[in-house]
Amino acid sequence: MSLLSQRTSVFDPLDPAFLDDPYPCYARLRAAGPMVRDGAAQWVVARHEHVARLLRHPGLRSEWPESFQQMRVGEGAAGDFLRRVLLHREGPDHTVLRRLLGSTMQATPGAALRECVARVTDARLDRALESGMLDVMADLAIPVPVAVACEMLGIPAADVPLVETWGIEIIKAFTVILPEPDRPNVDAAIEELRAYLAERLRTSPDSDKLVGIFAELRQSAEGTTLTTDELIDNLIFLLVSGFTTTVHAIAAIGAVLLRHPDVYRQLRADRALVGRAVEEILRYDAPIQHVSRFAAERIEVEGLTIRPGRVVHLLLGAANHDERQFTEPQRLDIRRDPNPHVSFGAGIHTCLGAGLGRLESTFLLERLLERCADVEAGGELVRRPVQVFRTYERLPARLTAA
Repeated sequence: MSLLSQRTSVFDPLDPAFLDDPYPCYARLRAAGPMVRDGAAQWVVARHEHVARLLRHPGLRSEWPESFQQMRVGEGAAGDFLRRVLLHREGPDHTVLRRLLGSTMQATPGAALRECVARVTDARLDRALESGMLDVMADLAIPVPVAVACEMLGIPAADVPLVETWGIEIIKAFTVILPEPDRPNVDAAIEELRAYLAERLRTSPDSDKLVGIFAELRQSAEGTTLTTDELIDNLIFLLVSGFTTTVHAIAAIGAVLLRHPDVYRQLRADRALVGRAVEEILRYDAPIQHVSRFAAERIEVEGLTIRPGRVVHLLLGAANHDERQFTEPQRLDIRRDPNPHVSFGAGIHTCLGAGLGRLESTFLLERLLERCADVEAGGELVRRPVQVFRTYERLPARLTAA
């Protein structure tokens, strides 16, 4: 069983209090030692030094045994999908896929990306400023990154709402254990998005952007074992990873601005702080709280031994609040520098969408500061209590036009 699917002697990861505020528990785990054993075959790592090291350790893998994948997501489309995508591949296949997908994600110039973020954000703010109310989650955090990811891959604007619906379901497959009631919808979303992309690739002219991207992927994959179906699934992964982390990063930024109105005023007064503010919010409440790895070899950590076959849970959110690394880590400091957080991971499995997420979050925040003189909470901020991601159901806000 997984750390995030059962009560253990370490902590109860499904406790509503933990899901709402995991940081007191993280402090206890850091104090307990460099690693904490969780059951017979698992380790929990909470200190920054060790999390950062183990994220880069070649003996910890993201490619899981078949039996574990079935336990995680069942035997439907999600299992096949996860086995095929970059996140859960190792060795030569991982190297090839990361190069192919990374170059595709970086192909959109910064100016074009900024224009896209501004256009989608302005359309949402135009409506919100008329009423004075906005839900940061529903009106900005989800639609802006999804629209950018779709534009990056040449998905027509008319199809964005449909792709958004599929994408929000597919994101759920990346949690540690996909709840059984969610599995049929996730499997269906994967199958439907596969069919959509296959049909677009089959019927669109060669001049179509998506067709061009896929042709480049296929040409670059010549001489490898990657199949057309695997490339399509990695195209889905590229699309989803293009907005997943950014959705939760923008949600975290929105929540901080609504809970700390002084931060918005500071940023309005000094726009040069925006970059540092984004990094600090990513540290303060990381969009992805933990990643899990499978030990392929014996690893020593300060006299403790991780044996092959053990599961290792690296708590990114805990590492980001480690008092050994950060001064007053519990304090939000938008001037913090340096800020060596691990919110996007590290090593060969660094989040593929990290650069895109940083740019989009920065561009969106700059646009909000430009158009809104003030932003304040317009009601209760409601968290979505899910594993792995720190995110929200609702972030109601009142806006005052600049």
